Amino acid sequence: MAYFAVMDELLSIGRDSVNRFLQRWCGSTGVADAIEAGMEPAVPPELAEWHAAVARVGAPVIFQDHPVALPDLAPAADGMLTFWRENQHGYYWAIHAGRSDRQVFCTESGSRDWHSTGQGLGQFLLHCTVREAIIGSKRKFTTFIDKSMSNDALQSFLPLNFSALSSEESETRLWCSADALARLAVPLVGYEQPGEQLWMLTISVQHDSTIQDYASRFGHHVSEDVDPPLLEDLDEPPPF
Repeated sequence: MAYFAVMDELLSIGRDSVNRFLQRWCGSTGVADAIEAGMEPAVPPELAEWHAAVARVGAPVIFQDHPVALPDLAPAADGMLTFWRENQHGYYWAIHAGRSDRQVFCTESGSRDWHSTGQGLGQFLLHCTVREAIIGSKRKFTTFIDKSMSNDALQSFLPLNFSALSSEESETRLWCSADALARLAVPLVGYEQPGEQLWMLTISVQHDSTIQDYASRFGHHVSEDVDPPLLEDLDEPPPF
């Protein structure tokens, strides 16, 4: 199977990538209401299209960070149009309303300084959609792997061209395969013993795929009928 081509909407990003990805990940989608009707001119087309694609799903696609509601979008005095918020409101993402390139900038709560993310608006919205799909999936598991084994663990996956969000550890990366997404990140504090070099790996699959196909790579069994377990319970204190 040509794994490099099956999620081409994530590898060759276009204007319809969010819509195509959500159709793949969630299944067939409905018809959205006319979201763009009466919309303020300040709302860029990529953002209008993102909200329309999300509305077509008819189910939650955002689980952690969240967009600013369309009626609340308005440029600040410095021209920055904030459209996305971190779930603890520690980070904010915006574009400059007066610029046509629609590059995305980020700031921390309490700061007046904005720094470039290196992503355009369309790429950033796709990045966040994919990240939220991993977080909110009911077909996923999380485990820990030695850094030296990451290539073997991610066999059949390809890396996505998304740098870590400012709210994440800089090493965080996302990957895709034929029917799955993976997030490779630094372990939470306390999950790495002295001398260990580990990755925290989360794999989730689309609506019509089986998570066990991936869990078996690590010798685990994951039920398809219950909410996703963590193969290491991250709500419990570290085991050492």
